[in-house]
Amino acid sequence: MVDWPQSRLPVAVEPDVSTAARVQERAEQMLKGCRGEGPANCVARCPLHVDVRGTLKMVRESQFEEALSHLRQRLPFPGILGYVCGHPCELNCKRIEEDSAVRIRDIERFLAEAEIGEPQHDTQCRADRGRQVVVVGGGPAGLMAAYDLRRDGFQVVLLDQDETLGGCLSSKIPPSRLPPSVLERDLSAVRTLDIEVRTGVTLGKHEALNDLCRRYDSVVLAIGFAGAREYLAGEGRSALDRSRRDAIEADAVTCETGLGGVFAAGDAVSGPSTVVEAMALGRRAAQSVQRYISGEDLRAERESPRPRNLLWSLSIPENVRLERIRPPTLTTSAHEALTEIEAVQEGERCLDCQCSLCVDQCEFLAAMCSTPKDLARQIIETPDSPDTLRMTYSCNLCGLCAEVCPEGLDTGALLRLARVRAVEDGSGPLLRHRSVQLHWRLGVSRALTLIMASPARRRAKSLFFTGCALPAVAPEQTVAIYRELLPAYPDLGVLMYCCGAPVEQIGINIDQEREHLLEMIERVGAEELVTACPDCSGSLLKNLPGIRVTSVWQLLADVWQPPQLRDGARVVLHDSCRGRYDQLLHESVRQLLSEGGASVEEYDFGKERTRCCGTGGFIRPINPELTIGIAQRRAAESDLPIVTYCATCRDSLVRGGAEAIHLLDFLVSEDWRTEAGRRPKRAMTRYLNRLKTKRHFMRLFPHQEV
Repeated sequence: MVDWPQSRLPVAVEPDVSTAARVQERAEQMLKGCRGEGPANCVARCPLHVDVRGTLKMVRESQFEEALSHLRQRLPFPGILGYVCGHPCELNCKRIEEDSAVRIRDIERFLAEAEIGEPQHDTQCRADRGRQVVVVGGGPAGLMAAYDLRRDGFQVVLLDQDETLGGCLSSKIPPSRLPPSVLERDLSAVRTLDIEVRTGVTLGKHEALNDLCRRYDSVVLAIGFAGAREYLAGEGRSALDRSRRDAIEADAVTCETGLGGVFAAGDAVSGPSTVVEAMALGRRAAQSVQRYISGEDLRAERESPRPRNLLWSLSIPENVRLERIRPPTLTTSAHEALTEIEAVQEGERCLDCQCSLCVDQCEFLAAMCSTPKDLARQIIETPDSPDTLRMTYSCNLCGLCAEVCPEGLDTGALLRLARVRAVEDGSGPLLRHRSVQLHWRLGVSRALTLIMASPARRRAKSLFFTGCALPAVAPEQTVAIYRELLPAYPDLGVLMYCCGAPVEQIGINIDQEREHLLEMIERVGAEELVTACPDCSGSLLKNLPGIRVTSVWQLLADVWQPPQLRDGARVVLHDSCRGRYDQLLHESVRQLLSEGGASVEEYDFGKERTRCCGTGGFIRPINPELTIGIAQRRAAESDLPIVTYCATCRDSLVRGGAEAIHLLDFLVSEDWRTEAGRRPKRAMTRYLNRLKTKRHFMRLFPHQEV
C-alpha cells in the first residue's frame, strides 16, 4: 500500500466551506508564506526595511558609489547608523549557521566614509503640495520625519529645543562612538533639502501645541522620552494622553494622538529605544501625515510596527546563535573601519537569501511568474480572466514545488482547487478540454469497462485495476501481467475502468461515478485494488479511502523473475510524479530492473523529487508548447535511454525527443531499442487496443464477467 505523507493527503473539508473560500485561504497562505519576494531576515528585522541584499550585491562587485546611493533610498543617514545602529539586521543572519553574521552595519559605515567630496544625498522632491507641516524635535525620529515629509512635497519647519540638531545623537552618545564629523555630514541633508530649522524652541515654553495646530496643516511630535515626560507634566497634561510607558499615547500603526492632525513618534511614544527604531517611527508618522492631509485612510494596507516574522529559520540552537552575534551596545568606542578589501569580503559572505527553488525547477512557474505569489494574486484579483484560466490549467499538478519549497507550499494544490472553482462558476473547464471529457466518458462506458471475478469463484478479494493507459498501448502485456499474478494470487479479479483522474484534474466533480465504481468493487467483495498506473493509484487513494491500493509492480517483484535479457544495458529511470511518495513502488521497480540485468542510473530529481513528464494535469490541450518544453527538459537530463513504468510518461518523453520505453517492454522485448524509438500510438488505435484488452480478458476466462 502507498505510504503517502499525511501532509500531502487531501484534507477533508466541511461542506459549508465554499470552494471560493478555500481558494482564497490557500492563496493567502501562499502570499504569507512564500519566500520568493522575501524578505530576507536582515530586511525583515530592519525597522527601516533597508534592501540589504541589493546593497551587498553591489559591494561585493566593488560598486561602492552605487551601493551608497541604493542604501540612501531607505536610509538617508548611513554614516550615523553605520556607527550607532543596534544592527537588528545581523541578529538572525543566515550566515550565523556557518560562523557569524555579515557585518552589515560596518559595511554601511564603510560606504558612508568612502564617499569623496560633498555627500550625494537623495534630495529629489515631489512637486510642492502647498501645505506646511511642523516637526517638533530634531532627534532621530524628528530628522527622519522632516526628511521624508520634505521629499514628499511638503514645506517643513523643524523645531528643536537645543542649539544644534541631533537630539540624543549629539547630547547622549559620546564622540568616541559617533564622531561629530559623521553627524554633521549626514545632517547636511536637512540643509540641502531646504528644511526650515529653528533651534532653541521648547514646546510648552516657546510654542504652544494649540498654536502650532492652527498655523500648520499637521504636527509631528518627536520630542524624545525626557521631553515627553516634561511636556506631559506641564502644558501637555490637558492636551495629550499619557501611556503606560510614561510617554505620549499614540496609535501603534498610525502614530495618531488624541488630537486631530497631531502625530507622535520616536522615544516620545515608545520610551527609550534604539536610534534606528526611533527613525522608523518618524517615517511611520510622516506617512500618516501624508495620508491625513491627502484625505486617505490612515490604516489601509499598513503593517504593524512589530518585527516581521522570519521566513528563514536558523538550524542552530538559540544558545549557539547568541554566542555568534555581537550584542548591540553603545558603551564602547567605535572599532576600526573596514578596509575596501574587507568590505568586499564581507559582501561575499552574504548568502543572498532569496528563494526561487520552485521556479528554478518548474518550467510552468518559470514561464508564468517571478514567484508563486504572482499567481496567488492573479487568482484572487482576476479569477475568470482568459489569462488566469489559461495559467490555472497549465500546471502539471505534479507536486515538485511543494517538495522543494522550504515551507512545503504547494502551488499545484492551489491551482487544482482554482480549477474546481472555475467549473463551479461556469468558467471552466475550457473548450479545449473536450478531448479530456470524451476520454473520461469512454473510459466509464460499458464498451470499455469490465469487471471480472477471480477464475476460481464469483468473487474477488483483490482486483487488477488496469486503468486506461496501459491497455491502450499494450493489450497483450496487460493480460500477461494478470496471468503472471494469478498463480500467487488466485483471488485476483479484473476491473477495467477509468479512475477519474483526467476530469478531476480539470476540476470536474466525479462523485456519482465514484459511487458507481465503489458499487462495482463491492459487487465482488474486493478489499484491494492492484494498479498498473501511478495516476490511478493517486486518484483511487484520494477517492476510495476504505479500499487498499497496491502497485502491480510491488506484487510482480514478489512473484516474478524477469527474463535475463538486459545484461549490460544502461538506462536512466524516470519515476512518475503521481507515485512521488510510494517508496515500495520505487523499490519494486528498481528490483525488477536489477533482476532483469540492467544497470540503472538515477536522476538527480528522482523518487520523491521526480519531475513531471509534461502531461500531468492534462495541460497538453491548453498549453502544448509548455508540455513539450517540460518533456524536453527531462529528456535532456541524461544521455541514456529512459525507462518508466507509466505508459503516459513514456509517450510524453518520446514527444520531447527522448529514447524512452515502458518497463515491461524493456524487460521482455527482444529488440528493446526499437521499441524505445516507436512513436506514441494515435487516439483511435488506443481506443481499439482497450477494446482488444477487454476481449482478451473475456476470452481468457469466459463467464467470469460480473
